Amino acid sequence: MHLPTPRAPGPGRARRRTVAALVVVALVTMAVAGPAPVAAVEPPAPAGEAQPADAAEDALAARRAELTAALGARRADLAATEAAIGETGAVLAGLERDLARLTTDRAATVARLEGSRRDREVPVALRREIAIVVYVTGDPYETSLLQEIIDANATIEAVADRELYLSVREWADANLARLDEEIATAEAELAGLDAEIPRVEDDMAARRAEAAEALERRDRLRVEVAELERDLRALDTAVLTGLPVDAPSDRPVLIVKIDDAPGARPQQGLNQADVVIEERVEGGLARFAALFQSTVVDEVGPIRSARTSDVHLFANLGAPLFAYSGSNLGVGGALAASNLVDVGAPRVRDAYRRSSQRRAPHNLYADTVALWLAAEGSRPTPLFEFRADGQALGAGARPAAGVVLTFGSTDVEYTWNPAVGGWERTTDGRPHVDADRVRVAPPNVVVRFVEYRPSPADARSPEAVVTGSGEVWVLTAGQVVVGRWEQPTPGERTRYLDAAGAEIRLTPGRTWVALPAPGDAALR
Repeated sequence: MHLPTPRAPGPGRARRRTVAALVVVALVTMAVAGPAPVAAVEPPAPAGEAQPADAAEDALAARRAELTAALGARRADLAATEAAIGETGAVLAGLERDLARLTTDRAATVARLEGSRRDREVPVALRREIAIVVYVTGDPYETSLLQEIIDANATIEAVADRELYLSVREWADANLARLDEEIATAEAELAGLDAEIPRVEDDMAARRAEAAEALERRDRLRVEVAELERDLRALDTAVLTGLPVDAPSDRPVLIVKIDDAPGARPQQGLNQADVVIEERVEGGLARFAALFQSTVVDEVGPIRSARTSDVHLFANLGAPLFAYSGSNLGVGGALAASNLVDVGAPRVRDAYRRSSQRRAPHNLYADTVALWLAAEGSRPTPLFEFRADGQALGAGARPAAGVVLTFGSTDVEYTWNPAVGGWERTTDGRPHVDADRVRVAPPNVVVRFVEYRPSPADARSPEAVVTGSGEVWVLTAGQVVVGRWEQPTPGERTRYLDAAGAEIRLTPGRTWVALPAPGDAALR
């Protein structure tokens, strides 16, 4: 592979560009309102064509209108869903009262029925005794005994006994009739209650299903509303840092794979990246993916090869540009089938150069402007939630001095320094500085624990598993919030949730994300 003539790295150093690139950069620089420091330069529109400022403003205005309309629709839908949840809840409460009343009535009816059945046994027993007496005397007819008493000139006492006998029998007969009527009434009521209770229970089950569906819809709409609100806020802030900007950029994210082997330090451009993700590679080493969107640098590197982890890590960035030195056939096939826009050295050779001051393979550098010029992409949605002044960090936030972690043969430590408002990084026992000699100290450090599996492209290379969920430590503003990360699919935004299930909010500014395996980090 032929690359441009090697030159020594260094910020601000004049470098050769193709004639076409020089013309485009000049046009874009004028369109952005004159000269500005490197970090504030608005890169040109993709595909090598400068986009007029009014066209960019029109595109942002259209995007704002689109988001505002979508947000209004979602909020209306959310309000209707919450109202429906309230109505269903009221119906359920009424049904629960009805069921409680029916259950109480049934219990009372059963008790009354059982009592009537017990009471019925008393006259039945008396009737049984009378029948026995009649049977023993040999006369089953009630008038025969009276006739015998009369014929025998019975005494007054005998007649009184006969009247007592008859009155007891009449009482038993009357009670049997009454109790039989009570039993029939209670049994009819019980049958009605037994038919009514399942109907109410079925109605309650249907209402509960409606409520569960509405609650699920409400939760989904709340997430959508929050994301639309974040996207709308992002139009006035840098999409990856949450910092306010006068003219938000609509350009895609540029991902640059940067070496972190000992021979690659100090790197160039790390302190200018909006987000840096640190992943494990083979040999116990780590590698960076520097994400640029709000800033540009004229030199970033040293640039190294891609891994299959990258395909999954950046599937939720829309159509980002992906800069790397090369890949094996398996990784190359995965990249070709992914959402990543290939601006690697094999495709965009004029944007890269070799440094004579470094040994290969730690000597490949590139220009972010030239890389943005090389291909089209799409503006991403925000990766993080950022907090406003005075806003809480998240449930369970507590002071933290720092964190230590390892990737095998690479040891990393972050220590909070309130004087700089960031977490100062130490790598393998030495302060980690960029080529500008400024120590790496991002305001936010996200320690996202992930499992690693052998890459399908090379079993010796680990591949990060970024879907599912796992533990996360978010260090920001001198504190740590311990929570969970969730990402159902590679294309969805990773959500960082605190102990209460709410999004953890970062301090506006740069963020470094470390991806150690579980157990490979400790808080201090």
